[in-house]
Amino acid sequence: MLPYPNQNPDFAFEQAVIGMAIVSLDGTLLKANTALSDLLGYTQQALTAGAQQAESIRMLLNCIVQNVKASQDHQQSINPFEHTYHHPEKHKLYLNIHTGIELDTEKNPKSYWVQLEDRTLHRQLMEQLEQKEQKLIEKEHTFLQLLEILPLSVLITKKGIVQYVNPAALKMVKATHPRDVLGISTDVVVDVSSHNDLIKRRMRYEKDGVIGSVNYLIRCLDGQEKIVSGCTIMVHYEGDTAALGIFKDITEQRMEEDRVMQSEKLTTAGQLAAGIAHEIRNPLTSINGFVKLLRSSESSNELYFEIIESELKRIELIVNELLVLSKPQGVHVSGPIEVLPILEQIITLMKVQAALKNIEIIPHYPDVPISVQGEVNQLKQVFINLLKNAMEAMNQGGTITVDMLRSGHNVQIVVQDEGIGMTPEQIQSLGQPFFTTKDTGTGLGLMITKNIIHNHGGTMNVESVPDHGTTFTIQLPAL
Repeated sequence: MLPYPNQNPDFAFEQAVIGMAIVSLDGTLLKANTALSDLLGYTQQALTAGAQQAESIRMLLNCIVQNVKASQDHQQSINPFEHTYHHPEKHKLYLNIHTGIELDTEKNPKSYWVQLEDRTLHRQLMEQLEQKEQKLIEKEHTFLQLLEILPLSVLITKKGIVQYVNPAALKMVKATHPRDVLGISTDVVVDVSSHNDLIKRRMRYEKDGVIGSVNYLIRCLDGQEKIVSGCTIMVHYEGDTAALGIFKDITEQRMEEDRVMQSEKLTTAGQLAAGIAHEIRNPLTSINGFVKLLRSSESSNELYFEIIESELKRIELIVNELLVLSKPQGVHVSGPIEVLPILEQIITLMKVQAALKNIEIIPHYPDVPISVQGEVNQLKQVFINLLKNAMEAMNQGGTITVDMLRSGHNVQIVVQDEGIGMTPEQIQSLGQPFFTTKDTGTGLGLMITKNIIHNHGGTMNVESVPDHGTTFTIQLPAL
């Protein structure tokens, strides 16, 4: 039996904010409150009189009686139930109905107390939610179908554990069935040598929400090693956030690049060998000739010794340049490097030598620090070579300006001299072994400079006007 206050139950019945009714044991509506009248679309008088002939009202009352009888037959309390009511204004209402039994003085059932709550809005929201969930499921299914036919390898992971692999990924790691890969950690697939890259990517995502692209060395299930390149994006998979990685096997590509690089190295070595033979043959011929003259001469000639010493120094210069060139020029990253302190050190170092030649070095620096990724000593070598070349091109003194500025995603270092300048043909030949515009030089210094800049992901541009000077512009990726 539904609880009601002992004082003035009729008042509580009438003023209740939810629909309330008293129904006879045979299903006749004996009493209805205002809230129920508003809910069902009939006046209170109509509900207890003619409206009971309406089909929607008859169906509602029949359901109430049947629910009570069904509960009594199973000797259990009366369960609430939901009922779809067809409103006279042609729309549906979803009602949640609670029923209790009123007893007479003999403890026999007298009538039913009924509470009717409008759950239409809640039901509509639930239906909309179900529809959206169904659409998401359909989209996810379509998405997975696309991944299945994608020729690139796709892995979906949650917290580093593989949740999905497409056929291309199975083929890449030499697996025969998804169960061979599902549930394992990416640490198992990625080779130990690439674990640091894996950890850095996870830390970067936790800090900045960015994952980015990466190259990994992976170990297939059959023990074979492969190099893969790919990128990762965050997606929703099976109701949770997951990482979707798309990878491509670049092992053959890397091998081909290595073969091309080796071929280029052999070609360069051949060019260097030819240049070395030519450059060293001349001083050796001079030395050989003067040694023969000395042997045949009864008195020593100081001029002969000076020439021999000069030619030997030239051979030493060539050998020293070749030793620098032979060192590995790969970028050994030591972390972000501020360019300004390095440039200041080199300018300070070169100012004394410049002053002896009546040359002034004028720097222009930005207001904010600019950093690049690279190796400190190699960048120092670049700046030394550029300033050294500029000074050697200025026999009459003058000014060298060094400008550093930020340009988009790059940092520009511009070295401009007032030297003898170069013709377009000479500019075209810069960087080739043993090509030089100076009286004493090998051309290897600029070749080394270009290699270092290239290995740092940068470019070098040269502009020059004969008798008016030369401008070297270096561009490096800025952090």
